[in-house]
Amino acid sequence: MKIIDIHTHNTQPQPNAIKAICIKNDTPSPTLEKGQLYSVGIHPWDTVDDITPDTFERLDRLAEDPGVAAVGECGIDLTPHGGPMFRQIQIFKHHIDLSERIAKPLVVHNVKSHDIIVGARKDLKPTQNWAIHGFRGKPEVAAMLIRCGCFLSFGELFNADTIRMVPADHILAETDNSSLSIEEIIYQLSRARGEDLSEIIPANTSRFLERVLNLDN
Repeated sequence: MKIIDIHTHNTQPQPNAIKAICIKNDTPSPTLEKGQLYSVGIHPWDTVDDITPDTFERLDRLAEDPGVAAVGECGIDLTPHGGPMFRQIQIFKHHIDLSERIAKPLVVHNVKSHDIIVGARKDLKPTQNWAIHGFRGKPEVAAMLIRCGCFLSFGELFNADTIRMVPADHILAETDNSSLSIEEIIYQLSRARGEDLSEIIPANTSRFLERVLNLDN
């Protein structure tokens, strides 16, 4: 199995991608399709409402399924879309603890909150890999996140200066909600960087997931 798309919301089967599932209070947990990989998490936009104990239990139970390769997306969003800060931090910490307990990497939503993300990495010292999904930030922000051990996942919209300076072994790619194929996104990233990433990104994805799956099987 060769994974090249670390994060997608495409509802169609995506054998080369990790499909993101958002666990919500009022939505039942989906049935996982055999042969498809998933990530599961509570999106920061959904923390506007109080998360019920049942929602946390469904998240934890589903995350342990063998078809789930990562925890998330989860994280901090400092725009009005996100819930109260204390609640976002509590829920993010739950995801971090879950990621560590079941030994699966974390897919992180980060909007104007890189200081909090970096602080969490430094304070909690997690052993699992983290990927900042949909990264569009400036080179200096990218450097901060890389220094604390994060992968950066780039989608259709990205900062060209950033993609040129990020170490090759920290680059992941995703479609997220884009209508573009992952191959087209990787092509655009390669053009902006001036380096063919078509083999580098799958290798990085394998390293990101190496503690969960043997992707050569």
